[in-house]
Amino acid sequence: MKSVVLISFLISSLLVDGFSPAFTTRRSSSLSMGLKVGDSFPKEALKKFGASGKKSVIFFFGSDDSPSCKKQNSAFDEQAADFKKAGATVIGVRNEAGAKNTPDVAQTLVIDESDAVRNEIGIAKDLFGLLGGRETYVVGKDGTVGFVFNDQFKPEDHVSKALAYVESTAASGGSGGFDLGSFFK
Repeated sequence: MKSVVLISFLISSLLVDGFSPAFTTRRSSSLSMGLKVGDSFPKEALKKFGASGKKSVIFFFGSDDSPSCKKQNSAFDEQAADFKKAGATVIGVRNEAGAKNTPDVAQTLVIDESDAVRNEIGIAKDLFGLLGGRETYVVGKDGTVGFVFNDQFKPEDHVSKALAYVESTAASGGSGGFDLGSFFK
């Protein structure tokens, strides 16, 4: 009986207003998580991803084949020129199991073997541990995290929010790290 009630709750939550907040993990720079604004992104990971010394947007996603991951990759691809204009390199990260059919996109896609970097920086799994966390970081040339966004069920928001942040820092003339105050003007 308890399982029927739980299943009914899950289905009704999905049908009434999409995924309810109980099923999404929205984290911003002000909430507790693995890496926060102001933290240093692991130097070895930046080297491995080809992002050392570059302003970078690094997004972690699950699989080349899943519908939401395809949406996210397509959205980053569509905005590639805008990220480049703002001086940012875009890098998508998934594990070897998620690297099924590498799409033809403008951004660099890399494999995080055995989720080593994902685990090192503390990206939590979503949806009761069933899905690898979908998380996006904007990292300055000096390796400092300037922006963090997490939302498993709105993959395109990763792109629009990261782009807004990157453009705001480019407009402020930020070179290495980021001027967080300019983002909130």
